[in-house]
Formats: sequence, C-alpha cells, structure tokens
Amino acid sequence: MVFTSVAVSLEWNRNNLILRRGASQILINAEHVQSLRTQESEDSFINFFRTTALQNREARRVFLSWERKDSELLNKIYKEMMS
Repeated sequence: MVFTSVAVSLEWNRNNLILRRGASQILINAEHVQSLRTQESEDSFINFFRTTALQNREARRVFLSWERKDSELLNKIYKEMMS
C-alpha cells in the first residue's frame, strides 16, 4: 500500500517516521515506531500514538490540525506501519 494524504507527506529515515506539512514536521522516533508496530489492535495503536508517540502538547496540536484536513490520517498511518 502506498501512503497518500492531502494533509501530510510521510518519510522513513533510520526507522524514524517523519510526518511533514509545509514548515511543520512531527518525528516519531524508532522506539515508538517499534512499539506501534507491536500493538495488538488498531484501537491500542491509536491510543499509543496519541498519548505516547506524539511526545508533547505541541505535536498533538499540530497532528490534530492535520487530522481536520484528512480525517483518515491516523488510519492511513496505521496501515502504512502494519504493511
């Protein structure tokens, strides 16, 4: 599956996941990527992503603004990580 979103671009760099839109970027570090990939369900993936992988309030705020532009964004990231 190829990741496509109108809101962000996705890039892998040394097992880190980088999400980008314009000048904003969010980095999900390799440890969190590994934890995300081992989640039992999509619900636990989403919970871990929102509470832990997004490491601070600013990252969560930026990600929420991106989700307003692409309501399926987290689902697409889940599919990308599990493929």
